[in-house]
Amino acid sequence: MSRRILDEAARLFYEDGFPATSVRKITAACGVTAGSLYNHYQSKEEVLYAILKRAHEDSERLLEEGLLRGGDRADRQLAELVRELTLFHTERRIEGLVARTEWRHLPPEQAKEVLDAQRRVRRIFERTLERGLAAGRFRLSDPRSSRPAPVDVVAKAILDMCINAGQWFRPEGTVSARELADQYAFLALQLVGAGPPDA
Repeated sequence: MSRRILDEAARLFYEDGFPATSVRKITAACGVTAGSLYNHYQSKEEVLYAILKRAHEDSERLLEEGLLRGGDRADRQLAELVRELTLFHTERRIEGLVARTEWRHLPPEQAKEVLDAQRRVRRIFERTLERGLAAGRFRLSDPRSSRPAPVDVVAKAILDMCINAGQWFRPEGTVSARELADQYAFLALQLVGAGPPDA
């Protein structure tokens, strides 16, 4: 029941926005009473927090698994990270979009937790880029100067590419989520001046 509540609430928050979605709308979509919902969550804000917490915990776990699959090479790690994040935001696009836009409606302490989770994800990518630079596998050269492009800027560019896929991707389109994830992994490696990860 708890998962159904979160899934239906996420859909409503995505379609109507958090402020316009009432507890009554959520319970009607789930076919439960308000009492049943309050057995699991004390407020609409707590429902939103549970959705965002689940999304961030799942995405962080998938990224850690991707790092392990990448072995000890930063280029393979980056490819796996991009695949995992792109898949998450295309296969669970509603959750991803709600997590990106509706966190502002959380109480300050919970909003801080969500922002901290976003920073942890960004840091996973930054550390991978730093390892690739140190190993000589990545080149972040800026054509306007002799200095390399800042790691945090490159990490944000890659993250934006993966996360924003959820805004336009449709499963009925000509490209599958898996194909898009592979294409994005290739593009990310090109962005950092690396060849295919098996080269």
